[in-house]
Amino acid sequence: MLNFNLIKNPKNIILLSSVIWLSILPVSTLAEPKTNSNQQQGNRIKINGNLINIPWQIDQSHSNAKISVKISDIGLMQNLGINLLDTNNSSQQPIQWFASKSILSAQYINPYRYLDLSNLAEFSQWQIKPDGTTLKITIPPSTIQSLHIETLSLEPSLSQTESTFSPKKIIIQLDKPTIWQQPIPEIKKRSPSTPLQPSPPLTDDPTTRHQTNSPQPVTPVLQDWSLILEANITTKLLSDSPEFFKPSIITKSPNFSPPNPNSTNLQLHSQNNQTQVKFSIPPGWRPVVTSLDSPYRLLIEIKPNFLEPKNILWQPGIRWRQEYIKIPKNNISLGSLINRILTNPESSIEQFPVYWLEVNINQPEINLTPILSNPNYRQGTSPLLDIAQQAKVSAAINGGFFNRNNQLPLGAIRLNNNWLSSPILNRGVIAWGKGKPIIMNRLILKETITTSSGQTIPLQYLNSAYTESGISRYTSDWGKFYTPINQQENIIVVENNQITRYIQPHKPESSTITIPLGGYLLVIRGRPELLKLLPIGTHLQLQSQTEPAEYQNYPNILGAGPLLIQNSQIVLDAALERFNPAFQQQQAIRSAIAITNNHTLLMVAVHNRPNGSGPSLAELAQILQKLGAVTALNLDGGSSTSLYLGGYYLDRPVPTAAPVHNGLGIAIKVDS
Repeated sequence: MLNFNLIKNPKNIILLSSVIWLSILPVSTLAEPKTNSNQQQGNRIKINGNLINIPWQIDQSHSNAKISVKISDIGLMQNLGINLLDTNNSSQQPIQWFASKSILSAQYINPYRYLDLSNLAEFSQWQIKPDGTTLKITIPPSTIQSLHIETLSLEPSLSQTESTFSPKKIIIQLDKPTIWQQPIPEIKKRSPSTPLQPSPPLTDDPTTRHQTNSPQPVTPVLQDWSLILEANITTKLLSDSPEFFKPSIITKSPNFSPPNPNSTNLQLHSQNNQTQVKFSIPPGWRPVVTSLDSPYRLLIEIKPNFLEPKNILWQPGIRWRQEYIKIPKNNISLGSLINRILTNPESSIEQFPVYWLEVNINQPEINLTPILSNPNYRQGTSPLLDIAQQAKVSAAINGGFFNRNNQLPLGAIRLNNNWLSSPILNRGVIAWGKGKPIIMNRLILKETITTSSGQTIPLQYLNSAYTESGISRYTSDWGKFYTPINQQENIIVVENNQITRYIQPHKPESSTITIPLGGYLLVIRGRPELLKLLPIGTHLQLQSQTEPAEYQNYPNILGAGPLLIQNSQIVLDAALERFNPAFQQQQAIRSAIAITNNHTLLMVAVHNRPNGSGPSLAELAQILQKLGAVTALNLDGGSSTSLYLGGYYLDRPVPTAAPVHNGLGIAIKVDS
């Protein structure tokens, strides 16, 4: 078994400036060891006996060559505190970790980008030993020498309300550099002041389009965050500094004094050479961790404006970006706007944390594809992380709407010329195909059946969970079987273009119906009199056409909506696409897809503004304009919003992302 102990002076250890959260890969994705005796790989790393899921590889091509230790780049950032800095060279990744900057070599091995950590391990006195699919790393633990807290000032553009928490900075002094892990945040079942009101979800089911109630302000629920350091803390330090562990450490604004049970806690726990720093903060805030030397320190800043800018060429044709995007505030009177500009120009703008991928879709090795939670059947949801790994794509964003109760799609999904689910309600879609430009527009699929007597009957939808009175059609692209969506459906079986039998509701055979491979089902809802027009034995002729007609020739289509931008102009009209008024007015975390004037594809996730909520649809359109969008489409949002790259979410902690039905994936073809 390979074993090596790399020891050198740690003075050249490098500085890290940001930490996010611990992302966990599903157990089902754990890799098997390679058969090549010179290479080993896996998806688990055990650091000082503590298991973390991170892809890794060890390579020793020649017996006398230096052993190469490679670990997933985003895994290093999210789990070991190795910060990734901006780069325009995908094969060279600058990093920071405690003292000075360094550059690590990077290698893409589908679907991960690995960084060669050999020199860093050597400088840091790490002992490394592969054990099957687990890489064991022993790191000399640091000792915490002191802790203290400072108050941070809010930026002028960040308004502070009664329920706003005061930003703080926790300073931890160490005797030597160490790594840290950001565990998964856990939502606490308490509020800072008043009883919790349920947050209205994004209305992704158009059957609720008649709701008119506007969303009400929601009291935020506190979240627990924990920072785990490979460091000891002495009993004396704990006893000498009791003030650090009282609930008042992270306080609210001075003019707001809630009762003690609702206060925010700061707690420290030390065990097995690890120290856990635990604190509660409002949603939308995240801890920002930076590291310094002379002396060695970790700074944990707890603040609403947490996002650190990034501009990383992750692979040729895929660039990872993140930063705050500023847009003018809406619904402000002219007098108020002039006053704000004169007194504080920053107060007239809104800023949003935006994560996005810039994808050069003209590169032949890059392929855009719909990805599904269940490739063989339309029902089902899964986390985007699982869907992306199942589809073997390197990057992905959540896609279209679906019914969260029955987990069936509500919008267009066309894959390789097959309609897995038809467009609905004239909603926006994105369409693409080999040698074709990506296009976005509102789309309708019109289908009719003509009987042998010459009577033409319009059909409502094809392979869709959206139900209206009339006839909808279901083919084997829906799956092997059809299960009635409601209990009043009359089903007609069509084989070889001829009606062969009826299946009436509440009959034993109506619970699950086999969809004929050489035919389809016609499902009648709300209009049983249509059965008289379609007797058994009737021959049918099917006609199908898209509007606009050019979409008929596009093999791949994914729908969501509303359409936001065309020809660089905002064309938002949610009512035209039959979204309900609450959806139109809601401010929420959102996802979008866009194309720039140089044909770059943008996959965009926009989160909550500091001390506030996410963007409205109009604000989302403005943000996309700032990113250079010529055409843009809103996707499913809220808790569905997820942006994935190289095995991890870029925009949010794993447990805060809801399961989704489908998404858009980016596959990279690599030479074998």
